[in-house]
Amino acid sequence: MAETNLKRPERKLRQKERLVALLLLGVLLFNEPLLGLFDRLQLWLGIPLLYLYLFTAWGAFILLAALILERTVPRRGDREGK
Repeated sequence: MAETNLKRPERKLRQKERLVALLLLGVLLFNEPLLGLFDRLQLWLGIPLLYLYLFTAWGAFILLAALILERTVPRRGDREGK
């Protein structure tokens, strides 16, 4: 990956930027205008559309957060001073 060549402070800065972007995405996903699009009396495979949207969006949000935060755990061979 291209990120392996970045120094530690640059990597941390990029991670913070991604977390801020994820926060903004979460605000958009779980705010009234977008939720209103899915608040209908319509079922998809027997599941209300709003519930399906909420659980799918929440799962995607958690997955993205895990992918962003995965790089914070130091690997066994890495030294803290690098």
